[in-house]
Amino acid sequence: MSRGRQQRTNRTPTTLEASALRPMNVLAIAVSAISPTTSVFLIYGDGLEIAGTGVVWAFVIGSAIAVCMALCYAEVGSVFPSAGGAYTIVRRAIGPVWGGVTTVLFLLLGVVSTAAILVAAATYLSSLVGSAIPTRWLALAMMALITALSIGKIAPASWVAAAMLALELVVIVVFTGVAFGHISGATNPFTEPVTVGHQDALVGVGIVGIFAAVGPALFAFNGYDWPLYFSEETAGSRRAIPYAVVVSAVLAVVVECLAVIAATLAIRDLPMTIADGSPVELLARHLMGPVGAAILVAGVVVAMFNTGLVANLGYARAYYAAARDGLLPRQLQLLFGRVSPKSRVPVRGFLFLFAGNGLLCMVVSLHKLITFTGVVIATVYLLVAMSAIICRIRDRSLARPFRMPLWPLPPLIAIAGVVVTLWTQEARDLAIGAGLTVAAAVGYLMYRRRLPGRLPPPATPPDNPSAASA
Repeated sequence: MSRGRQQRTNRTPTTLEASALRPMNVLAIAVSAISPTTSVFLIYGDGLEIAGTGVVWAFVIGSAIAVCMALCYAEVGSVFPSAGGAYTIVRRAIGPVWGGVTTVLFLLLGVVSTAAILVAAATYLSSLVGSAIPTRWLALAMMALITALSIGKIAPASWVAAAMLALELVVIVVFTGVAFGHISGATNPFTEPVTVGHQDALVGVGIVGIFAAVGPALFAFNGYDWPLYFSEETAGSRRAIPYAVVVSAVLAVVVECLAVIAATLAIRDLPMTIADGSPVELLARHLMGPVGAAILVAGVVVAMFNTGLVANLGYARAYYAAARDGLLPRQLQLLFGRVSPKSRVPVRGFLFLFAGNGLLCMVVSLHKLITFTGVVIATVYLLVAMSAIICRIRDRSLARPFRMPLWPLPPLIAIAGVVVTLWTQEARDLAIGAGLTVAAAVGYLMYRRRLPGRLPPPATPPDNPSAASA
């Protein structure tokens, strides 16, 4: 028996499958997690409703925060490679209490963000085929299919995601090109952002209104950290993971900002567009006709399904890492901390995600899911950016396969942008997010002595990320 075969045979059912992915697979997963098509068709309407044509500036500001955050994730993730991703970064840089808080927020994100995406996908699918099946049941059926695809080996799922990604990039590029070809000139979002006021009169949008839409924009860009959650399953140099983080973020920023700018410049009737439940679909019908819009919407449904799939793949791995590392109660450690002996994936995590997202698909509105998710994501960003500063100063002796340029500007810009963004969000979302964060921090402080320590890695970590698990 070959040495490699012996290693595969001797693995315990508590480890992920090492070297199951190539760097290009991980990059495809990251771009699919961000999903420029999903982001624009899902988030643009909320941003337009909040800030009017100021949504353009909201996405520009959000893109600056996203790139800075990607650099933070890339550097600290290269020092602490683990399937835990953001949780591992915060835990090892700041400590187990705040690592536990990040874990709780990720548990929450896992059962909120996918539900928001699938409800939107089901809404578009219903409008496309005129299904008599209620939208929420369609979303639940999509979640069931995603779960079925997730519980198999990761490599086939990554190729499915890559194929759907190619289709969705065509969709967003075509829409952007058509929209740029039909600029209306009705408004100028760069110099005079406006929204709809009393009796459909156009009124100016200030900086507070623009920053209020940055929260949803952060949701739109979120996902570039996804390569980190596959660190233990990716072959090749440890430099591949951080570069995948940065490349996916830059690609998403370019594609999404161009699409948002094009869509906003193509608006002819702002009150009617804001009032429509699916403003991008409305624009597509006006610009491309019913047949072209139908083809576009079909591509959007595929893109949203793909985003739900790769989101599911990442969240279950974060749960697995937190349970394996002792950051969850014992009952949850037993639930999430093992993988299937056959597929080497955290099947129980996927079943939990199915139950949580399935429930939210049935009972919560899409708008509430999007705005609240933006607050939770911003909170995680704040913790990761602080971790990047602490790690660079305190752990300067550790090897860094990736070093962010322009230090310390990226984490400082990210922190400032996130703080202002949180300050402008809805009071209800902030209250819920703050309450959950404080409750998680108090809970982990109470059990601080039972938690594992910060556990810094060796000063010279191995080149293979699968050998450097937490």
